[in-house]
Amino acid sequence: VNVDDWKAHTTYIGNDCDPQVIEWFWDVVTDFTTEQRARLLQFTTGSARVPVQGFKTLTMNDGRICLFAIQGIRKEECLYPRAHTCFNRLDLPMYSSKKDLETALTMVIKMEVTGFTIE
Repeated sequence: VNVDDWKAHTTYIGNDCDPQVIEWFWDVVTDFTTEQRARLLQFTTGSARVPVQGFKTLTMNDGRICLFAIQGIRKEECLYPRAHTCFNRLDLPMYSSKKDLETALTMVIKMEVTGFTIE
């Protein structure tokens, strides 16, 4: 998983996206092992593999292009990152430290996929 390509083809949603937290996110992803990056990609998109032509061709389940997106959310809304795999979107709480963000991301990628909810 090429982090530079992933980052270059990511959109950011909402007024709650703190640039510092976004920087921490990419620092953590860069420091992840190849397996951890694949698990994060699986958690957020439903697939552990990048499309052949890279993140610019990431699609929804109906085949339409849908770039990876990070939506900043308040920690009061949800303490842990939350994925919307149909939309390739990660709801990322705005943590107060890089360590808290790393701990939360590591926890969610270690969990097994056990179900889903409808938005």
